[in-house]
Amino acid sequence: MQPQDISEARKLYDQLIPLCPIMLALTAATTIWNDVLADTDARWEVMSACYDDRTVDELSDMNFCGQKFRLRHSSNDLYMSLDPRLLDRYQDAHSTIDDGVREELLHNGMDERLANHFAHLFARDPLVVFSKDAESDATEDTALFEAVQSTVYNTVRFKPPPSFHSDIGWRVEFRPMEVQMTDFENAAFAVFVMLLSRTILHFDLNFYMPISMIDENMEKANRRDAINREHFRFRADPLLGSKLKSTVTEASPEMMPPSSPTENISDPESAHGSVTPDESKGSSTAGRSSSTTSLSSSISSTDSRPTQHSAGEVTASSKRTLTDVELTDSQPTKRSRPTEDIRNPNEERNPSHDNDDNEFPLQTLSTLINGSDAVDSTTTTNFPGFIPLITRYLDETNTLDCTARAKVDEYFRLIGARASGRAWTAAKWQREFVKGHSEYRGDSIVNQKVMYDLLKAVGGMEGRREKGREMFDF
Repeated sequence: MQPQDISEARKLYDQLIPLCPIMLALTAATTIWNDVLADTDARWEVMSACYDDRTVDELSDMNFCGQKFRLRHSSNDLYMSLDPRLLDRYQDAHSTIDDGVREELLHNGMDERLANHFAHLFARDPLVVFSKDAESDATEDTALFEAVQSTVYNTVRFKPPPSFHSDIGWRVEFRPMEVQMTDFENAAFAVFVMLLSRTILHFDLNFYMPISMIDENMEKANRRDAINREHFRFRADPLLGSKLKSTVTEASPEMMPPSSPTENISDPESAHGSVTPDESKGSSTAGRSSSTTSLSSSISSTDSRPTQHSAGEVTASSKRTLTDVELTDSQPTKRSRPTEDIRNPNEERNPSHDNDDNEFPLQTLSTLINGSDAVDSTTTTNFPGFIPLITRYLDETNTLDCTARAKVDEYFRLIGARASGRAWTAAKWQREFVKGHSEYRGDSIVNQKVMYDLLKAVGGMEGRREKGREMFDF
């Protein structure tokens, strides 16, 4: 996804990091490895082990150069935005940083948080370097940098423009989701993440939480049937400091999805729901923005965003503001990551989180996706829910025509049913198919006959939901 400029890209990067475990659990689709039925539902931990190239010293209990060496393939170590809501205590994961790279970046004018991010990438050698990239002019393109960045596999990736002369701007890549078994599901989750990204920026939502809690959520997201068995820590009030705080607390019913997919659509005859670009938008030199870029060809933004014309000059309409602050103490706190194994809120509590239960409570995926009111009208958590938030954004911006809005609502019904456990994940469907096969012996071995029938069933599922009705019960 390409935000407006580097400031917006950094903010989106940060806000997407806490969402990674949630979306990994919702899209879990990897339960068979090398003909063996595993006790996990997702690929992330297996892939992390595959890319674990740490040395004996880096793996030892003694800290390597005073820091713990995290996996090359892992969830993100650091936030990077200049958002004043980003507190130092949220940067509580050990992140290995190349001090030489960091000091050089700081010396050349980069702010501390961004310098830490890039120095963290350069703490590892690249796995692959092509001779042509090694000989390229680093002042003209980023091929050599990409050789380093592309072999550090985090859940969210911050992508600079590919060259100084490119029209491509600053991008954010969301990487945790698993490929689904049908085009409909893949489209649903792709559109959902793009719309949620738009909603985050439009309302300036606040998902910040300690990195250590995100690590714990990632561990839970890999477990079998995480949607129904696990509870995930998440910020209780994502509206804190956002543009919705005053309106939502006073009129929370407005957050619920509209009763009709065509409600609040002002231009039903628009071919793709597109709108005339804001006249206030301009080209950004420092941010390398592209005002014509959209997150989807049929999803156009109507909110007015700030445009950075030159250093120190920012313009914005009354609907958006951009806050830049000077960093004074932004170095990540070095403290050990707490561990937790909570399968339901009634199990033993982790003492390290005793003071965080109100701010970052354990919540079900259904509460996070559908909102507290949709799950239990008597609950006291009052979490707004991602789908109601996106619905509010679509209602305010009139972004989609009737046809597109109806399709998006259908996507939302799938994702909402998946989060509630009513619709199965691909991993659960595969597991139940294997367990119910006449050739399966209950020994975790998926023989050729079982595998053939499984693949045949998956192949016949596209366009015929009755073939996988447990996955499409919405």
